[in-house]
Amino acid sequence: MEQLQFIDTNIPGEVKRKAVKLMSQYRMLEAIIESRKMKSNKMTVNYDASESQRGNQFHSQTEELALNEVEIEKYTLTKKKLDTLFDSLKPDQQKIWEQRYMLGMSDADVYYGNNIPHRTYYRLKREMIAVVADGMGLL
Repeated sequence: MEQLQFIDTNIPGEVKRKAVKLMSQYRMLEAIIESRKMKSNKMTVNYDASESQRGNQFHSQTEELALNEVEIEKYTLTKKKLDTLFDSLKPDQQKIWEQRYMLGMSDADVYYGNNIPHRTYYRLKREMIAVVADGMGLL
């Protein structure tokens, strides 16, 4: 028996949309992580006199840096999970993910370009989305 027989491929529309959104963002996650790392300035000693609280400012630079680090960790964890899920897929499903969600090709271009029958393509795609939704804890 295959592992996919235990995964229900009939998933709600909202969960499917979230899984597809994550799959589409997969190739951009590395750039997002790097840009966040560049954005986070390291704190250095500041010898300028400063007020304890300025105007309408509700958080300090230290808090901003801490929140940025938390976001970086969240994106890194998401990227690692998606890497693991991508590597666990069948080769045809990896092609579908790359061409459909990373390169933005249409469904017809993907299944005609890879000589995958229409019904098989949509079955593989449905299974792939279910695996991603289950692996990311969306179900």
